[in-house]
Amino acid sequence: MKQERLLHFDLLRILACFSVIVLHAAAQFWYGLPIDSTDWLVVNSYNAVFRFGVPVFVAISGALFLAPSREVNMRKLFLHNILRLVILYFVWSALYGLYDCRNYEWSQLSMNDILMEIFLGRYHLWYLPMIVGIYMLVPILKRWVTAASRREVEYFLLLFLVFQILQGTIMAIKPTEWMKFVLGAFDLQMACSYLGYFVLGYYVVYCGIGKKWHPWIYLAGVLGAVANILLSAWKAAQTGAPDGVIFDSFGLFTFLMVLALLMFFTEKGSKVEWSSGTCCIIREISSATLGIYLMHLMWMEFLMEKGIHSTTVTPWIGVPMISVVCFCLCFACAAFLRRIPFLGRYLC
Repeated sequence: MKQERLLHFDLLRILACFSVIVLHAAAQFWYGLPIDSTDWLVVNSYNAVFRFGVPVFVAISGALFLAPSREVNMRKLFLHNILRLVILYFVWSALYGLYDCRNYEWSQLSMNDILMEIFLGRYHLWYLPMIVGIYMLVPILKRWVTAASRREVEYFLLLFLVFQILQGTIMAIKPTEWMKFVLGAFDLQMACSYLGYFVLGYYVVYCGIGKKWHPWIYLAGVLGAVANILLSAWKAAQTGAPDGVIFDSFGLFTFLMVLALLMFFTEKGSKVEWSSGTCCIIREISSATLGIYLMHLMWMEFLMEKGIHSTTVTPWIGVPMISVVCFCLCFACAAFLRRIPFLGRYLC
């Protein structure tokens, strides 16, 4: 893969990482605010628009691991990639667990309580075992995409679109018992879950999408963001409570945003020329994104305890403000931890 394209993957990875922080900042009071208030509509809008982060992360991994020029080395895959993520999961689960224990007197905690806190960690850490599961399939997937024709890859993505994206979206909008029965009769696990985004990343980068479709896909991405906002607000008004099913990772409109972003950074991004200094900055921040992702909730909770959160000022400003502050603090910590000899690799 060309170096320029790798750099634009770095930019997309940074954007995806920041989007995760934005949606978590927006979610701080998403459940607590009245759904008919302006503040709730604002945080819901941020929540709906910035849902593309994790699918983009997975798609980038697919483009990198399934690249035609990349050979799959089983030993390196397990000892270099998978083992590191497994260690990171347990390290950060333990750190978050111990961080939670600060709220209690140690004498009040049983060993079982401490172990539960340490091993359960935080909800965002689910990403690590999920991506490990996909990495374990890489040797099989790599052999398949190498031998598969373009049409066969498109057939797989069509199954993903129909049985994961469209099925989930229909159930989110109109979950009737009849629909549940009909759609639930088809269960194509192999073409569902984040594996679809993994293959999508490969397809967009190496198979490409005809230029005649580009304007329509960009338009669909923008309209997808608008639809996420409007439909989630409509759904909340119908049920009387916040409802994020419409815009989750497998919602149709989130999928359209992911597709548009992948295509934009793949096709348009490669035409931008960067100075050597800017390239170094982009790569440095990109290298820290995993660490930023892992520690951002800890910093966000710490700031909230100090009275700094997404509604400290009006949410229009508060959500991006807390997101930028949190991103910068996490980047500084990750940049430092990564430079600790040997251990840095297993800290972030």
